[in-house]
Amino acid sequence: MLKLTRQEFIRSGLSMLAVAALPASIAAGAARATKTPIDDGKSAVIPELNPVIRLYPYEAVVRSGDVRFGPAEIGVMLPFLGSGEVVWNVTVPNDGRYQLSLCYSSTVAETQIKISAGESDALHATRVTEGYFYPDPKGPSANPGSPDDDSFWSMREFYSFERVPVSDELQLTRGVNVIRLKVTAAKGREVFRLRSLELTPVVRHKSTEASKELAIKHRANTDWFAQAGYGMWFHFLDLTTPRHGPRKPYKDAVDELDVEKLAGLVDSCGAKYLIFTVNHGNPTCPAPIASWEALHPGWTTKRDLIGDLADALGRRGIKLMLYMNCPGLGNLIQQPGPAIDRPSMSEAEYAKQLIRVFREFGLRYREKVAGYWLDSWFQTNETYPNLPFDRLGEAIKAEHPNRLVAYNHWAFPVETDWQDYWSGELTDLPLKPFKSRYIRRGAGQGLQAHAAIRLDAPWFHITPDKEMESPRYQAGELANYIKSCMADRAPVTLGVGIFQDGSIGEPSRRVLEELRHLVRNS
Repeated sequence: MLKLTRQEFIRSGLSMLAVAALPASIAAGAARATKTPIDDGKSAVIPELNPVIRLYPYEAVVRSGDVRFGPAEIGVMLPFLGSGEVVWNVTVPNDGRYQLSLCYSSTVAETQIKISAGESDALHATRVTEGYFYPDPKGPSANPGSPDDDSFWSMREFYSFERVPVSDELQLTRGVNVIRLKVTAAKGREVFRLRSLELTPVVRHKSTEASKELAIKHRANTDWFAQAGYGMWFHFLDLTTPRHGPRKPYKDAVDELDVEKLAGLVDSCGAKYLIFTVNHGNPTCPAPIASWEALHPGWTTKRDLIGDLADALGRRGIKLMLYMNCPGLGNLIQQPGPAIDRPSMSEAEYAKQLIRVFREFGLRYREKVAGYWLDSWFQTNETYPNLPFDRLGEAIKAEHPNRLVAYNHWAFPVETDWQDYWSGELTDLPLKPFKSRYIRRGAGQGLQAHAAIRLDAPWFHITPDKEMESPRYQAGELANYIKSCMADRAPVTLGVGIFQDGSIGEPSRRVLEELRHLVRNS
């Protein structure tokens, strides 16, 4: 029997459980709507390097003091439980001054941070960061352990990450610079949790701001999404199991899936959109996409399930969105232990693959695919820091400029402005309210608000001969949260476990039908 752990869940993108033996998952996209050529073979796919240098804890040459950096941090964040220091070696091409931003979470104000390079120093006093997670009622665990343990999740109050500017600048010199980040605090409780230190050349300030403004200008209209209230999310995979008996081959399951019945189920639950999985873990694709087949021979299907499902949903006024977590597109190598990937191909080749695949999807489906939810992007950006999101956006928006896209950076501040809405992987209730349609502070600042939570399964159900997990919430609890989000025009996506025949757990179905009555008929 296949057993999945929370650690595998974390390592695959903090949104979906993955099989330990399968590669980590990533995908790409952007939010630019133009008609310019995409891959003509002449222009550079990556015309310039990203001027923003991001320094992550995993890449540090030294991590010392009262810090904890183990399984509970999965290699992507560094808690300080008192004084400590992080040191990086950074190479820059020219002398110059650099603006700084810290991506961190803190429940304690005025913790003293000193960042230095040579004789240049920058000082910062932390602020209490904002997000949507409530503290665990029992308090954080002193020994959170790995994501396999419930104690790991008691740390959610420390996941309210923000990008905070540092008022001082650093002077760097051409060549190798040693950059030190030092925290001064009394030993004991957690005071500061670091995601990254960002350095931007002062001479590039105007150009980076102009790029940000251009990205915002090209964001799609999210009105339909803001008015949707709530939608559903199915992970229909090659590993998805039937209620009883052996699992069918993926292609057979795709051929036999009754889209009219499935669309009717979604309609009966009151959802206004459905997020449906293209792939996760193995590089499945439930449609005859030539660029995908070229990369992953045998993993596509003859049936165009995506198109058939879009048509069935469309007849009921329900929009289709796609989830992608594409390990094979980049063949990223998952490192043992941390949730960090490493490349097996060049950045330019990876960008070309993404462009080809997303352009083919766009040209094929046009308005039938209303948006994308692209997973594992905090790993992807750490692996490939120079991806051309504007050109990726030209591909992802092909033939439908208002196709929505979100890049999932989990709780961390998003690292590209070329997206339309926040991925919002908040996972479980209770959650703090958004209080606005566009996020004012926090990891998704400036983006259309959105929350994704699990209803029953840990995003998907792949255990043989086992009933679907029970609903985590009653309809009334869900309705109260969704109505509060509707007042803010922030949609909520409910992750619902699905069996291989396209059915869901009966208790979950009853909750969702009652939810429809409470939300849609009130």
